[in-house]
Amino acid sequence: MKYILQIFTGGWKKANYTAEAVMKRLNEVTGLLPVEKVIIGWNPDEALYKKVGSLLREKGIDMLLWLPVFAESNDLLDADEALDIRGNVIKPPKAMGEETFSFCCPTSLRNRENIFRIYEENFSGCGFDGVFLDRIRTQSFVSGVQGVLSCGCPRCRKAFSERGVDLDKVAALCEKKRDYFFNSVGYSLEGGFSFMEELTDRFFEVKGELVSEAVCDICGHFKAMGMQTGLDLFAPLMSVFVGQPFKKISAKADFIKPMLYRKTEAPAGIGFEYELLKKCAPDAAGYFDIVTDAGFLKRQALAFSELPCGKYPGIEVNYREDIARTDPAYIRESLKTLKEAGMDGATLSWDIMLAPDEHLKAAAECV
Repeated sequence: MKYILQIFTGGWKKANYTAEAVMKRLNEVTGLLPVEKVIIGWNPDEALYKKVGSLLREKGIDMLLWLPVFAESNDLLDADEALDIRGNVIKPPKAMGEETFSFCCPTSLRNRENIFRIYEENFSGCGFDGVFLDRIRTQSFVSGVQGVLSCGCPRCRKAFSERGVDLDKVAALCEKKRDYFFNSVGYSLEGGFSFMEELTDRFFEVKGELVSEAVCDICGHFKAMGMQTGLDLFAPLMSVFVGQPFKKISAKADFIKPMLYRKTEAPAGIGFEYELLKKCAPDAAGYFDIVTDAGFLKRQALAFSELPCGKYPGIEVNYREDIARTDPAYIRESLKTLKEAGMDGATLSWDIMLAPDEHLKAAAECV
């Protein structure tokens, strides 16, 4: 089992750690574990990344910038915001610290240029070997049904229309069917949920195409610069709702990190997001109860097994009493299961600075 590490240095305005603290932790962790890459960001501290990058180069470990795309970036630069299919502004969830989870439009060329500008102005001189693209999706059910039924700005309306989907008809169908708009007639690991209403099915299919094309374009930009590209993805169970058909979206990525978070009671946590679906559309049919045990984890991981890129699912090793109550047994079970599923390795998420030593020792037992 090989590992990628994640370190969240803070948001745009507030740094979480000093370079010395990060380097000390990296020396400790790399003494325990075989580490291939470190994903680190996104507080704009050039001096920190230069120092950390120098240490990692000595160890033969790649350093990738943790770069948010369709959310958080719009807190730094003016962006074209995402709207729901009725053209209304989407209410963001209650903020988690400095992270807003407020999404902007995925089809906007201005928003893509913002990402390139953020990199050039804040990180291009830091010595990164690649970028790790986060928030490459639309809003989830954390903003209710309105969040999932996006983006409906004029630009996206045109893009949907060109692919045969009239968002006015989607909105009318949703108003008529209400929760039944989401009625599911099946679920597969390869494609996620399929829907009773053909228009519902087609809406989510086209949304996934639009998000994927934008992400592939951004990947292509950085790959043309000779940089590696990694992607942060939802678990297959919920990926269809946020516009992440993993085969299409990963077409130009070097590796993916599906967030197979079974202990996270926050955005991207599998159980958390699934319960929000059932809460937001309680009368929708076709949604089974889930038990997020080792068997469930293995089935979710196997959905990625045929992809040609690297597969390093994310397992939360940090501990937070409020949203991530992990323990060593959970770490061992998760990593053992990913190994059995034939994954290339695992990403120790989402901040090793907050990971108890016993969690990292458990990861070392799985090498």
